[in-house]
Amino acid sequence: MALLRQQGLFGIDTKGAVIRRALSLAELTEAYQLVHDIYSASGKGAREATRLRLRVFEALPTTATFIAVADGKVVGVQGLAVDSAEVRLPSDHAFQDEIDALRLAGGLVCEATNQAVHPDYRKSAVATELMRCMFAHALAIGCDELITTVSPGHARFYELMGFEQISPVRSYSTEIEDPTVVMRVNISRLISRAEAAHEDEDCGAIFVKVRCLYNNPYRAKAEAWDEQARAAFADADGLRRLFVEKGNLLAHLTEEELFAVRLHWGDAV
Repeated sequence: MALLRQQGLFGIDTKGAVIRRALSLAELTEAYQLVHDIYSASGKGAREATRLRLRVFEALPTTATFIAVADGKVVGVQGLAVDSAEVRLPSDHAFQDEIDALRLAGGLVCEATNQAVHPDYRKSAVATELMRCMFAHALAIGCDELITTVSPGHARFYELMGFEQISPVRSYSTEIEDPTVVMRVNISRLISRAEAAHEDEDCGAIFVKVRCLYNNPYRAKAEAWDEQARAAFADADGLRRLFVEKGNLLAHLTEEELFAVRLHWGDAV
């Protein structure tokens, strides 16, 4: 924890960036551009002519995107996708057996996705503040199981936060070798562990207790933000500009994915 704090994580210094929910299609566009640029530069994603990382999950109103904004620009992104029978979750293509095992309990499974921070803001609290914001939303929607996929080298960070590894190492991509594991945390057990932690302990449980549960300003805003974000997605012209004209997303979706989009938006896009 001490080393992570030296790197700015778990602190309060975001280098001036403000953390909040993306509330407009324009903000979502900028967020998905940053995710595209970070992922393509690292080799974890293809470089697209659209300069947007768009999948079916980004076209659904249940997917929440949180942003860090500095000087009018998006400098950090954190998404949360919600499980559905129509499209399931982003990591099902590589880890379906592990995720299905969580679904058997009958609770709501969500996946942290689209984590991206501009290089100028990596040695700051931006990443952990985005996690606080995401956690507030997860609590608001009744998430029972939260998963994320990370490289094995980053697993220890998530273990400090209460996650456990539930998969062997597999390649997330079918095109490049991308070693990845699934990390999972049960929200109820996480809360119980955090509430039992002593505040003089320097551990992830204290961060969850003090910063995510009790002193989390994003919790009071989560429901209102969700209503505003969903209202933005009711803009048929804006949806068409983002997902058809700019992103050309619909041309790449399967029939099942198109069905899911139409289920939410009719023929709007």
